[in-house]
Amino acid sequence: MSGMTMRALLGAEFSPDPHASGTVFEVPFGEPMGLDAVAGCGSELGGPLVAGLPSDFADAALAGLAGDAEAEALPAGLLRVDRAGFDETGSSEMAFKLVGDLLRRVIAAQLHDDRDPLAVAQAVVRGW
Repeated sequence: MSGMTMRALLGAEFSPDPHASGTVFEVPFGEPMGLDAVAGCGSELGGPLVAGLPSDFADAALAGLAGDAEAEALPAGLLRVDRAGFDETGSSEMAFKLVGDLLRRVIAAQLHDDRDPLAVAQAVVRGW
């Protein structure tokens, strides 16, 4: 017996702003191609994903990006989600929360010269 693979795709751009009081998150959502549309995002983990972020998953993605009280916070600035993809059957709130957390950790590693973003990502995924 095997479980279903959770699938979610997020990408973002981070712009530091030393004058800001914290991190601002922009998580636009929508399904530009609509459900049952031709999938448009390639994936090495299965069939293509549908481009967009359904509103059902936006809050979970934001929760992962923002992290909890123990999570490493991003510096002051703007984190703008600029790409997303989902699977009509394999995506879930949990998948988007996990990928949001992963993306925040990788961006934080990129901002520190002494940390390898790939090693950080691999460690997070191994912990799942």
